[in-house]
Amino acid sequence: MTDRGIWKNTIAAASHALETVALIEHGVGMTLKLQRKIRALRERLHATQTELDRYRDMHAAAMEALRQIEVTPPEDTGRLRAEGEALQMRHRAYKLLVEHYARAGIPIDLAVFARQRRQVLQHILFQQRRGVAPAQISVDDIAFLLR
Repeated sequence: MTDRGIWKNTIAAASHALETVALIEHGVGMTLKLQRKIRALRERLHATQTELDRYRDMHAAAMEALRQIEVTPPEDTGRLRAEGEALQMRHRAYKLLVEHYARAGIPIDLAVFARQRRQVLQHILFQQRRGVAPAQISVDDIAFLLR
């Protein structure tokens, strides 16, 4: 009976060892699976960080370009404003002259047109100094200049 007891203990020990090996194998499988997931997540994180860095660089470049555009020296601002106002005056003078010519049905003679344009511009500037906006000056207001 002593032989039987040894085998019984040996079989029980082997069975226990097999169960332990199965648990260890399962644990190793889970560990490998988790390591693969971690590797994939690290790769995704690296790709995302690379993309984020690229967008940060693009944003920084865009902001730098905006800052350069925004920084307009005051003398340029004043000059540009004056040029814009002068262009608006010229546009208004041309518009009034063309409306006058269209109403009267007169063909445009370039020499006469240039002389009259100067007169209309002077009138617009005079009226503006008096507080009248150029948009308020009508064809009727300049008719006396164009006789």
